[in-house]
Formats: sequence, structure tokens, C-alpha cells
Amino acid sequence: MTRVRFAKALGTLLLLFAAAYGPVFLTVALLRLRPFEAVPAIIVISLAVAILLIKVVSRKAGGFAQFGFRFCHYRYIAAAIVFGVPIAWALTILVNRLSLGSPPPELSFRPWMTFLYFVVGAAVQEEVIFRSLLQTTLARQFPAMLSFFGTSLSYAAIIVALLFGLVHLEVNPITAGAAFVLGLFSGELRHRSGSLLPAILVHAVFNAFAAIL
Repeated sequence: MTRVRFAKALGTLLLLFAAAYGPVFLTVALLRLRPFEAVPAIIVISLAVAILLIKVVSRKAGGFAQFGFRFCHYRYIAAAIVFGVPIAWALTILVNRLSLGSPPPELSFRPWMTFLYFVVGAAVQEEVIFRSLLQTTLARQFPAMLSFFGTSLSYAAIIVALLFGLVHLEVNPITAGAAFVLGLFSGELRHRSGSLLPAILVHAVFNAFAAIL
């Protein structure tokens, strides 16, 4: 029964992921948008689709607040900064030293574009899709926890973090590994705080370090 429940939850996760990103990537491909046009289009369209999906799903799940659209205790904001800054700094240095090939796309953008698209836009868009829409839906269908060394992690946070890392494999495996760590950290912040704010903040910190260093 647990396997069947998990399979259904995973199927729903992948379906929602495809629904959130499918329309925008189809649009980018059909219109043959250049990077300067494609990046803001991907952010805006996929974010709008994700919010629409959350609106539909949240009707039976307690409203938008249940998907992280609410404030949280200040200690989670503090945790996002206190732990997020050194982790982001260390991972960025590691990625820069181990990665080969061409630099990430954001380095070819103007500074204001990098800040707006990647530090702000991508942080909000990806957290709404992955930690709000996908993680919340998965956690509701499969709320199991992984316990070890006196603490616990949400299986939903782990699975969505793995998906988040796989999405970044197109850059390189090192970046995908760093994305998994970011996804796991922001996913646990989302799980424990009940809010998207700490997750968005730590994601913005990660992206800021990636753009600066």
C-alpha cells in the first residue's frame, strides 16, 4: 500500500512539474527566443502557471497559506542567513574550482539583469514551483519522514531536492550537486517554517554568490 501511495505521489509530482514548465519551454522553442528574451519569459510564464496550479490544487488543501504563502517566525529567517551565507560561499567556490567548460549564462548578462533575473526572479520562481507547488503536494500525499542521528528530514523535501538537482544537470554535475544541497536546505526551511520566505531568501543568497564570485 505504501509503495502504491508513493508511486501515485511521484506521478503527481512529475505531472505538476511538466505542467509548470511545459508551456514555457514550448513557447521558447516555437518563438526561438534568444537568452536575453528566454530567461525572463521562462521566469514569468512558469511562475504564472505555477501560481495558477496552486490556486487549483489549494481549493481542497486549505488555501494559499498551506503552500507557504505566509509569514514565519524570525528564527527561520535568521537561520536562512546564518547558515545560508557560509554554505553558499563554500559551494560557490567549490563549483567554480571544479567546473569545466564555459561560464554560466548569467555571466553574459548585464549586472542589473543578473540581479533581477537570477538573484530575485529565479529565487522566487523556482521556490514557488519546487518548494511550494511540488513539495507541498508531495508532502500531503506522502508525509513520511526520514529519521537519523536524532533528527529528521522530510522525504518530500529530499525527493524535490533530487529533482531540483537533476534539472541543473544541463549545466554540469558539480552545479547539479550544489543545486541538490540548496534544494535540501531550502526544502527543510520550507517544511519546518511553513513559509516560503526563508527558502526564497536562502535561494537568493546562493544565486547572489554564484553571480558575484
